[in-house]
Amino acid sequence: MATRSKAERSAAAKKGAATRKENEAKQSQGEAKDAAKDAGEAITEAAASIAKTTKKALQAAAKRVEAEKLKRSK
Repeated sequence: MATRSKAERSAAAKKGAATRKENEAKQSQGEAKDAAKDAGEAITEAAASIAKTTKKALQAAAKRVEAEKLKRSK
């Protein structure tokens, strides 16, 4: 291996640091995308659960109203 000058070593070190920084940024971006996807899925699941609960609550309220009407008509 040929002897490199201090300037060449410094340039290589800077290039290596830049490459590592770029790779870390890409990894962080991928992790952020994954987290956003997971959060989106969780929100969708929560919304579906809320809709289901609301529907059941409305059905129960309707049954109570119907029962009260039957009770009063007797």
